[in-house]
Amino acid sequence: MDSCKFCGGKSIEVTSGGHPDLEFRVECPRCGVYFIEERAVNTEPDHFVEERLHLISAVARWSSERGHPFQIEKELLKDRSEFEANILSVCPQGVQEILNRILAYISEKASYPSDKILIDKDSICPLFYCKNVKEVTAYLTHLKDSNLVDFSGLMFYKKIDAEGYQLELTVEGWQKVEEQAKPNIESKQAFVAMRFNDEMKSVYIEGIKKLEGDTGFTMYRVDMEEFNDKICDKILAEIRRSRFVIADVTGQRQAVYFEAGFALGLGLPVIWTCREDEKNKCSFNTRQYYHIFWTEESELREKLGDRIRATL
Repeated sequence: MDSCKFCGGKSIEVTSGGHPDLEFRVECPRCGVYFIEERAVNTEPDHFVEERLHLISAVARWSSERGHPFQIEKELLKDRSEFEANILSVCPQGVQEILNRILAYISEKASYPSDKILIDKDSICPLFYCKNVKEVTAYLTHLKDSNLVDFSGLMFYKKIDAEGYQLELTVEGWQKVEEQAKPNIESKQAFVAMRFNDEMKSVYIEGIKKLEGDTGFTMYRVDMEEFNDKICDKILAEIRRSRFVIADVTGQRQAVYFEAGFALGLGLPVIWTCREDEKNKCSFNTRQYYHIFWTEESELREKLGDRIRATL
């Protein structure tokens, strides 16, 4: 492995081991640190994934920045549902969400209005979910024209010993970030993402639905209501309306991971739960999150109620 599989960079460090299930640890200046299995190294991505390799680079970089190196298996490159659940679900959806992420990142690294941050040319594309520098420049130019960000274009900076961008949020930019950071604090709805089958019906009714009386939040599950919209549009709309999301991953349904990832991208709290006997089946990409493990409906109700009160 002499180059990064996702950005093509040559200046990478590859070591063996360091993860119980994945063979290689890769340190890439552009994508950050990630783990990858040998099968994935030797697998050509299908056409759908190949056109979106820059998004894997972006998710890997963001995971690395937060101290949780992304873990890549062969299925991510060949199975579209895996790619959608683990990559697309956590990426910005559309231009406005990318602009929001850019503002949020600058505010995360800066301390106050007019505080300048430097980002080198190679790092800025994955940090802003962009395919190339031309796309980055288009977004930054729009933010500058909107008086939200000030930047001076691509220049050489001795501080980072590379070409890069100097960025700063204006006062209006900070105000925009503060508005975005507010969750739906007035909403009294909780979106419930879980497997829909007879086995899990009592879990919802006895373990989750009864929390309405305990917490004051309405527990919304999309299959419990008749409607005329396309189900995917309805799901996304109801997640946006919710104060938080409960994601029970018992049964390991890709849709549950997708809905939870969409909520995380919106900045909504996600409370993860799973039946105890499936503890070791949880997706490796979500194991860093705290999970409530339960065996009976009454235990789920008690633990989940405590978690809701603690979180909100």
